[in-house]
Amino acid sequence: MNNLADFLNEYSPVLYNCERPSRYIGDEFLSIKKDFNSVDIKFLLAFPDKYEIGISNFGHKILYHIVNNQENLLCDRIYAPEKDFCELLEKYNKPLYSLDSKKALKEFDFIGFALQYEMSYTTILKMLDMGKIPVLSSKRMEDDPIIFAGGPCAYNPNPLHKFIDLFVIGDGEEVTLEIANVYNKIKNLPRLQILEKLSEIEGIYSPIFSPKKGKVKKRISKLDFEHHPVKSPIPHSQSVHDRATIEIRRGCGRLCRFCQSAHTNLPIRERKKEDIIKLVKDYVKNTGYDEYSLLSLSSNDHGKIEEIIEELNNYFIDTDVSVSLPSQRADKFSVKLGQLIHGARKGSVTIAPEAGSQRLRNIINKNLNEEQIVSATLASIENGWDKIKFYFIIGLPFEEYSDLDALIKLIETINYKCKERNFRLPKITCSISTFVPKPFTPFGICSQNHPDVIKEKISYLRDKGKYLKNLKMNFHNPIISQFEAFLTRGDARLADFIYALYKKGSYLESWDENITYDTYFETAKECGLDIDAETAKEYSYSEILPWDIIDCGINKEWFENEYLKAKEAQTTIPCETKCSNCGVCSNFKTGKVLDK
Repeated sequence: MNNLADFLNEYSPVLYNCERPSRYIGDEFLSIKKDFNSVDIKFLLAFPDKYEIGISNFGHKILYHIVNNQENLLCDRIYAPEKDFCELLEKYNKPLYSLDSKKALKEFDFIGFALQYEMSYTTILKMLDMGKIPVLSSKRMEDDPIIFAGGPCAYNPNPLHKFIDLFVIGDGEEVTLEIANVYNKIKNLPRLQILEKLSEIEGIYSPIFSPKKGKVKKRISKLDFEHHPVKSPIPHSQSVHDRATIEIRRGCGRLCRFCQSAHTNLPIRERKKEDIIKLVKDYVKNTGYDEYSLLSLSSNDHGKIEEIIEELNNYFIDTDVSVSLPSQRADKFSVKLGQLIHGARKGSVTIAPEAGSQRLRNIINKNLNEEQIVSATLASIENGWDKIKFYFIIGLPFEEYSDLDALIKLIETINYKCKERNFRLPKITCSISTFVPKPFTPFGICSQNHPDVIKEKISYLRDKGKYLKNLKMNFHNPIISQFEAFLTRGDARLADFIYALYKKGSYLESWDENITYDTYFETAKECGLDIDAETAKEYSYSEILPWDIIDCGINKEWFENEYLKAKEAQTTIPCETKCSNCGVCSNFKTGKVLDK
């Protein structure tokens, strides 16, 4: 296809008969179109979820920017189409194609999948199938693209080992360019030799070539100014994060014991205040967005967050440009920061206590007390915010029903303090998820509560909180959480399970309406697996864990020690305050980078 007109003519029967064809036509404002035939290497970034989710993904934006900045490289995009579009492609015998170049997937040298969520695994297989690429890596021929994947789920590559040629472990900025440089020198070699050479790059895991040093070390990137995009494709329709996104910090030193991102993204790296301000100004100018987001696992932990937003507010004072931040850390809550963020707009303030009792907050290493939570909430209400959102987790290790009582008691205390001060009661929403044990966390070895137990706890909380008229509780589906736990800790046996699910039509199961629970349990049984038994399993740090092939930098003994401290409800000081001796900095010869 030489141009957009040719593409529209060829695919018109598909586009005219699908819902929201704007998802599939590309040519968005600020999308990049290079001459497909004039570059040395062609990358395709594939996001295994809907257009409106994938086009907002910041990791994709970074790689799209970095690769396309190289004169001899091309980077294109593809997102998982809705089921109606898949059926139309099959009806008219058309392959899945890239958005910018309108090329079939088979025409690319590399296809890179984002592994953000376990429930998207079967979608990856279906996308390969729609692109006329063998789903099993062992069946791929010399002219098939090399399939690589990276993201949080890559830290346990076992479930996808039959489908992915190469896994990228850790940050992808430098390693993606290294892959391109090495490949450019060896691309005339047989496929197997190419994969072997690429697997020797630090941060690359190949399921068919054992790492020479026993483990694959994750890659750690510096937050280089030139690696951050200052423009990105503007979606044709509303996306989940339709704003300019600027990453201000990578890594989190609080090390909550359930949080994988906190542990796998160490060490902490902060951007300088001056760089952040310039990136925001350039991004807003280039895109026309009227909102920018300062992205981090803990944005208000940045040492100069108030100065940054204050300076930007002054810069955008005569415009409608505003700022958004993720949830507030109660111990770092600042009324001034809240005012800088919201200005005259009084939306909602989000706080993440995670657990209701002090005992359980100590167990998960939240380093947060009730006084800080209540004070942050009251300060918000006093300054005009009448909507408060809390994040909690149930089913945590060592949880007791008294901890659930404490969750409701915390809301009661807030209401009592409001009445004491003659404040109007705020509308409180508690978003309550189910604990999922994750690799490379102190709680990765822990058992997960059975969905029936979680349902009992949900009923208990609903009953306990039914008298609080200003409280709304939203719960994540406990059966989906069980599937997540089953997949995230799975060993190599899960590859056959995922393949069988795909053959039965499993697709876009990151959306609850597309999942048939019975199919999961029946397929697992057919594969000799028991979902209940696997998710209830408690591992030991003395055994070889399924994900031990990966080296995230943290010593295994440190994880075990944190688990033992959790049993005693002991906390660990955040590493911004004092080194926790986890091992990342010494093992990888690196260190924290703070904007002090």
